[in-house]
Amino acid sequence: MVRTYYLIVAAAAYNVILASLPQCCHSFTTELYPTNNAKRWNTSHLQMIFRELVSNDEIDLRVNITSIQKKDAFEKFLKEDDRLCVIKFYAPFCKACKAFGKKFRKLAIERGDAINSIGEIARHGDARFGEVDFSSGLVKELGITKFPTVAIYRGSELLSEITCKADAIEKITAEMDNHLTPR
Repeated sequence: MVRTYYLIVAAAAYNVILASLPQCCHSFTTELYPTNNAKRWNTSHLQMIFRELVSNDEIDLRVNITSIQKKDAFEKFLKEDDRLCVIKFYAPFCKACKAFGKKFRKLAIERGDAINSIGEIARHGDARFGEVDFSSGLVKELGITKFPTVAIYRGSELLSEITCKADAIEKITAEMDNHLTPR
């Protein structure tokens, strides 16, 4: 009974979404997926429809900045693949960190991975972006003393460490371009 109700609601939501799309965007029609017989719907079928509708929509892509709290998570993040890792070290109470955070996020949108509304990576960027909070204790282990600081790694090798000031984004972008390998 409850499952049937959810299926009917999902089918109705699908029809509303489909009706709001321009006619040229319809990749399938409501005749193929009727709502009057809820027993014909199954969960995996609805998930497939949902994924087709939202999985690669450029409008809904979000930035993928990984929050790192512990040393083992930090090491795992660095060794995940061979791309550059750009990591921001910040303190939440720092005004300069808050101001820099917006610029860092914009850089991550332009150069980093993007995830879609269902949490899958939809676009791989030049680098992966992460952030480490001052309160995690990892900052002290790595010897970071000024905030905000950005470190660029490839694997476990530290390539560059930049203490962020007014022109920091330009410096970070230049360092990223300097260390990128041709693909």
